[in-house]
Amino acid sequence: MPADTLYAWITFTAYALAITGIALWSRTRARSMESFSVGTRRVSPFFVGLSLAANMTSAATFVINPGIMYLYGWSGVLGYAVATPLGIYIGLVIFSKKFRSIGDQTRVITVPQWIGDRFGSPALKVYFAVLSLLQVSFLVLIVVGLSYVLHSTLGISVLAALLIVVGFTFTYILLGGASAHIMTNSLQAGVMIAVAVLLLLSGAEYVSDGIDGFFSRLEGVAPFYQTAINPDSLLFRSWFEVFAANFIIGIAIILQPHIISKALYLRTERDVNRYLVTAIVVSLLFFAVLIVGVFARLALDGELLKPDTVMATYIVHQFSPPLRALIGLGILSAGFSTLEGILVALSSIFSNDFLRGVLPARITESEAWKQRSLRYAKIFLVALAPVTLVLSWDQIIDPSLSVALFAQNGVYGLFAATFVPILFGVFSQRATAGMIWTSSLVALIIHFGMYYGQITMYYNNPAVTAACALLGSVIVMLLMQVCAGRNVRKEGT
Repeated sequence: MPADTLYAWITFTAYALAITGIALWSRTRARSMESFSVGTRRVSPFFVGLSLAANMTSAATFVINPGIMYLYGWSGVLGYAVATPLGIYIGLVIFSKKFRSIGDQTRVITVPQWIGDRFGSPALKVYFAVLSLLQVSFLVLIVVGLSYVLHSTLGISVLAALLIVVGFTFTYILLGGASAHIMTNSLQAGVMIAVAVLLLLSGAEYVSDGIDGFFSRLEGVAPFYQTAINPDSLLFRSWFEVFAANFIIGIAIILQPHIISKALYLRTERDVNRYLVTAIVVSLLFFAVLIVGVFARLALDGELLKPDTVMATYIVHQFSPPLRALIGLGILSAGFSTLEGILVALSSIFSNDFLRGVLPARITESEAWKQRSLRYAKIFLVALAPVTLVLSWDQIIDPSLSVALFAQNGVYGLFAATFVPILFGVFSQRATAGMIWTSSLVALIIHFGMYYGQITMYYNNPAVTAACALLGSVIVMLLMQVCAGRNVRKEGT
């Protein structure tokens, strides 16, 4: 075996053994649907915060999105590494405590259950359970990114790498559930911190002449590569695209089931504070990794690379085999951490919300259901694996610019449709189930209508269509509440 890949194989094998060991240890703790979904709630908020930081960044930040920065330059860094994180942090502070306290009153374990219980509508629970399947598009992004990294570092075919990624992750989540997920995420976050520092240091030569020297280098790459707005790009053509849309999406990102549900892992308000501080501090370092895409553009000569392959190529070009193995491990950790969170969330939603919503009460209220529900969650994972494989392979052989756009189109639709139910569920007492149905459907119609109807010049940017959808659904909800308030006053007089 060549020395270039030997170090990578040794590192990956050690990592796989460690993760498998944690999953087997956690198996004894995942005996019920609640423990599989949110763990025992005895994990330190520091570790939950590390898990959240790892989940929020993932392969999108360490592999796929740097490829977008490689193409479009500084405007992309401002949009994805400044505006989006700012929205995320504000959203976390606004929503986490209230979401946890409301969910803790009824011991909910998923976002659809939270929405259904909050508005007293079993139908809403089933609807949002089905809608959560849009997250499969984000699964595909992560799997594709990890497959390219394994292909490059281990020296195997992309198809073999794809089979390893899907088979390994689905298997250890089947064993351990959320207890394994939190502990493995904590281990992965530690590796990610070290790798983030190495990746950032790899560009030291490009900033050695100071800020002015760095931007002078960018100016020589391509027109508008160093500017805050890049009219030649597909995603950063205006201030709204760069800042407003990404900031709004940042707020909505935290409403993903595998992110906002982390608050349900915590027991007290004090735990939430420690969890938030940990997550914000660590994720700031992770988001900074996006600028490595710009370093890659400066370092790699020749024809432009496909965006999804940029980071894998840069690692091989820039680092020695031992460091390459460590960095590959960190990138794998980034992807696996989020992959785990999504799998736990989706399998829990399927069993806890979808099946309980469509099956007769005599079945779902029985004592036997407690064990059956966990079994059904695991069956769902088994069924999801081949679907993920097929969709991921399709994006590998025929991507639309980048798998990032495929993922954003799907998952941003979920953000937009879920935002109003949680926002008004947390902060309003006047919202009704009917209002939630209407506003959520409006969000989906606007987002997918703009995208597939090619409405406006920005239709190809999911951040813009989702931001418009989110704002439209908020306006519709506010108008419905105003009308409802007037009707109440008329009836009172």
